[in-house]
Amino acid sequence: MPIPPKKFNWLVAPNNSALWVFVPLGYTLIIQTLTGCPKPETLKEISAHDFLLYISEELFNYPFWLQDLSHFPLFFVFAWLWTWFLRRNNYRSKDLVKSILICISFAILNEFSQFFIPRRFPSTADVIMNLAGVISSILIHSYFFKRRSQKLNKSKT
Repeated sequence: MPIPPKKFNWLVAPNNSALWVFVPLGYTLIIQTLTGCPKPETLKEISAHDFLLYISEELFNYPFWLQDLSHFPLFFVFAWLWTWFLRRNNYRSKDLVKSILICISFAILNEFSQFFIPRRFPSTADVIMNLAGVISSILIHSYFFKRRSQKLNKSKT
């Protein structure tokens, strides 16, 4: 597999600034908001704002099987961003383990948080898709990160 061009290195790892944490944190908030949104019927019962009702209707307006499949890309990007941030310019296994623990924990807890949302329920299929997205993302990111590190080491010698 070819090494990505140098102009795409930022996709593998940002610079060392700790401010980059806001990218994965923001995305985590987006995922939790999307996956924790109550169904339209629940929002109607509590007379929620029309905008919230509109968002809920749009989120639940596509086939159930497609909702299940959407978990894969959502959690692929989630895991990529956390791995991207935690492993910025370091090929330490400690950072990889942190990323794996954060991503797998959130992938499971995110789904089980639906126990507390009226008319929502955790789904085994969703957990499987969450974990598939996380694992594939971390594997692919690790591959590119390793290739990038090897290329940087060769260029230094």
